[in-house]
Amino acid sequence: MNKIINYIVIFAIMSMIACNSRKVSEQAAEAKKTYTCPMHPQIIQDKPGTCPICGMDLVPVTAGGDKTEVTLSESQVELANITVQPLRVQEIGNSILLNGRLRADENQTEMISTRVPGRLDKLFLKETGVRITQGQVIYEIYSEQLLTFQQEFLLAHEQAKSIDNKRYQSYLQAAKKKLWLYGMTEAQINDLSKSKVTNPRIQFVAPAAGIITEIMVSEGQYVTEGAAIYRLEKLNKLWVEAELYPHEASLIKLGEPVTIYVNGFANHPMESTVIFLSPEYRQGSQIFILRAALFNPDYQFVPGMQAEIVFEHSKKKALTLPADAVIREENGGHVYRKTGKGIFKAQMVTTGLENFNKVEITGGIEEGDSIVVTGAYLLYSEIVLKKGANPMAGHHHGQGTEQAATSSQRTTKVEEKPITVDPRFSQQLGAVITSYLKVKDALVASNAKNASTQILEVATKLKQVDMSLLKGDAHMKWMEQLKTMEESIKRIEADKDIEIQRASFSQLTNALYAAIKVFQVKGLQAYYQYCPMAFDSKGAYWISREEQISNPYFGEQMLRCGETKETLK
Repeated sequence: MNKIINYIVIFAIMSMIACNSRKVSEQAAEAKKTYTCPMHPQIIQDKPGTCPICGMDLVPVTAGGDKTEVTLSESQVELANITVQPLRVQEIGNSILLNGRLRADENQTEMISTRVPGRLDKLFLKETGVRITQGQVIYEIYSEQLLTFQQEFLLAHEQAKSIDNKRYQSYLQAAKKKLWLYGMTEAQINDLSKSKVTNPRIQFVAPAAGIITEIMVSEGQYVTEGAAIYRLEKLNKLWVEAELYPHEASLIKLGEPVTIYVNGFANHPMESTVIFLSPEYRQGSQIFILRAALFNPDYQFVPGMQAEIVFEHSKKKALTLPADAVIREENGGHVYRKTGKGIFKAQMVTTGLENFNKVEITGGIEEGDSIVVTGAYLLYSEIVLKKGANPMAGHHHGQGTEQAATSSQRTTKVEEKPITVDPRFSQQLGAVITSYLKVKDALVASNAKNASTQILEVATKLKQVDMSLLKGDAHMKWMEQLKTMEESIKRIEADKDIEIQRASFSQLTNALYAAIKVFQVKGLQAYYQYCPMAFDSKGAYWISREEQISNPYFGEQMLRCGETKETLK
């Protein structure tokens, strides 16, 4: 009986120990649980709450394993469209983006003019933009001169029939050729020889095909021999012309390749070559003209459309990856290296030269490594949600979120020493900033049309900045930023796509901020603000008069997403 009682006591004690152990394990597991924001994965904390950036509820994640590595199944890799390519040596150069416009190829211009003097009785085509075909009747002229030539032809025709003599045959051929040279067709001459009836009103046909771009006469008008009537353009091949600054003109030569992006067809880049470089500056400015040819067999492009020309210079051989393969964040850039079947590991990299399509890799990975080139951001999100931490958070010597933000702010600041300039220049730069803020407000309101309108004021104020007030190094530093600002302004003005405007606005901000840091603006009171979620979490800055966040990259969708990085004074 005592043995039974002892067993019962021992069992109860063991059950209590097991329950306590289970409770301790559950508490430990709960202690390890961390929380993150689905929209801002860089926000990580050890308790529930809301995201300080966007206000969304934080979701729990479980930490554990290698925080820089993720494993996916074959189906997950396929669904995420993850592709890899080896890091290899390729040619890369600095890219220059030029804003251009499509023009008709003047080598294909046709001018239709009258062959005889007379009264223009009828125009069969009275509006521009109409396509005509070769041989189509286009106008009718009353011509006494042509009437005389018809009578001469009929007389020669009768003489040649009645007198079998080579001389009269030659007269007939000469009279016939004269009618042909003065615009009558073979069919009209044959009809004349059969009917024997002259007509002072002759219909003329188009000697070439094309689109009417200009009509130079009106019905009832008397015209002289050789008077221009229609201008025709053939649009199966166009010119793309862009402006070059003097320092850019030396970077490209005739025959070198360029890539053309026509507005509205950004996903269809077209390769071409430079066919013309202006031998002199455009009158009244320091501008060269570059021209490239664009084939247009389907007539989808028309003169007047805006386009961008991209060309590379100072090319070199280097280890390169597609630009989208590199994830940029506060702690630097990183890529995802495939280490096994379905296994991808985040790897910090250092980058060098970068253009619109490629980026040079100068350290962190080696030639031949298999690197993710599409789907990299999905891997980044997957690691954050599965591991509960930013995969690269530990690559700044253990600094926390606040320290990392400070480091990012420090690296994005312009390290140039301020330059003392003429107060008039500072005042003019301040006027540019005032106009810039109106564009920012238009983007906050997601109003693309208003942004295109307001940017015109920025362009005007920028042109009013007197560069002659700057000397030596100051002048060179201003020119470095001026080109970027001018290009960004042109794109915002030309493109009605709000997302493209926002991307150009980011570039404008970077250049304007750099100018502010170098030249200073007396009396300026503004805030340099940052959104980490802009452009697929690559981040972007803007300048604001108000300290409260009003995000120009998301508008009402995420109006308060962002933070103030610096107060500009």
